[in-house]
Amino acid sequence: MNNVTMIGQIEGDAKVAFTTEDGAHKLYKFVLKVPRYPKKGASERHDDFINIKCWSSKIDDEDNLHDQAYVGVEGRLQSFGNGDYRNYSNEVIATKILYLD
Repeated sequence: MNNVTMIGQIEGDAKVAFTTEDGAHKLYKFVLKVPRYPKKGASERHDDFINIKCWSSKIDDEDNLHDQAYVGVEGRLQSFGNGDYRNYSNEVIATKILYLD
């Protein structure tokens, strides 16, 4: 099962990465800053920066995908890389966006 749920803050405004020929659907890309709390005994908190992609059909209001907006993201993890699997990356393909502001 490949299911991801996270809450975080958008870093920068979402960008349109692709638009269908008829203009009906857009693919948005943005980075979500998700807090990673320290292990027991450590004092510093760190953040993870997760690449998110989402089709406009899964978004209620595209204007809410702005810098510093708090959102909940539900989706699936997708990996990609070169053929020898030495360099690979992960991103989340969102199936649902919930605005928390």
